[in-house]
Amino acid sequence: MTLEPPTDRRKRRTHTAVLDAAQVLFLRDGYRGTTIDVLAAEADVAVSSIYANFREGKADVYAALAWRTATVHAEAMSAPFGSGATPRGEIAAVYDRYVAFHRENPLALRILALTDVDISESELAKQAKARIDDVLAGLIESFAATVRRVGCDVEPRALVTVSWATVNGAYSLFQRRMVDEATLDVVLGIARADLLSHVGGHDEA
Repeated sequence: MTLEPPTDRRKRRTHTAVLDAAQVLFLRDGYRGTTIDVLAAEADVAVSSIYANFREGKADVYAALAWRTATVHAEAMSAPFGSGATPRGEIAAVYDRYVAFHRENPLALRILALTDVDISESELAKQAKARIDDVLAGLIESFAATVRRVGCDVEPRALVTVSWATVNGAYSLFQRRMVDEATLDVVLGIARADLLSHVGGHDEA
């Protein structure tokens, strides 16, 4: 079993259907509240098909979904910018992409951390954790390199880490209903302004 979708077309369809169903159910009912039977029904596949694709069952599904989420995250953050982007505007755009990813993927914070699964339950989960950690570290370093190139008045990696940690914390509070959407938007706006206050240039962002 691997984290990547199978090359066989039929197995790949099952793999995708199960992950799509898991994304809906884990968000709605939680990992513990989702049974294999419910997952199979939502994906419109047999329970045996889930185990054929995910040997350890739900734990492997969680690991594969976490890895898919990480790859989507990396693709979203790494997409090229338009030729008209200014250096400071590029930094603002990277921040905005990070915010947009978490707005569009409310399960991401939890699942990228593999919060709900004990990695001892699944060899696939161990693989996913190592690979996700590498992806996230790479995204931070890539953003820090952009900040470093533009110039800033603090250590670039620390600035990026603080910026992303603020976004993560704000979304975590929002998901726990400790802040409303209006407050979330204000916090994200403050974090964006603080990030840009430390970087060089005075072009519009």
